[in-house]
Amino acid sequence: MSHRTAPKGATPPPAKPPLLTLRTLVILFAAVGVGILIGVLSYMGGVLAPLAVVAGLSAAGAAVVGLHAFLD
Repeated sequence: MSHRTAPKGATPPPAKPPLLTLRTLVILFAAVGVGILIGVLSYMGGVLAPLAVVAGLSAAGAAVVGLHAFLD
């Protein structure tokens, strides 16, 4: 039974980059929080549920754009 070993001085292959960077995760997490908050507040304020969902999605999209510009 022989095992292959790397020759001395050989560098290991580079690690794969992460799928999403920490900055992207922070922006998306904050945008989801803003969207949920706006959707719930809209619904509690008397807006119909489908319109509250649209308000939440719109707020989440705006939060992504705003945080992307703010965190640059």
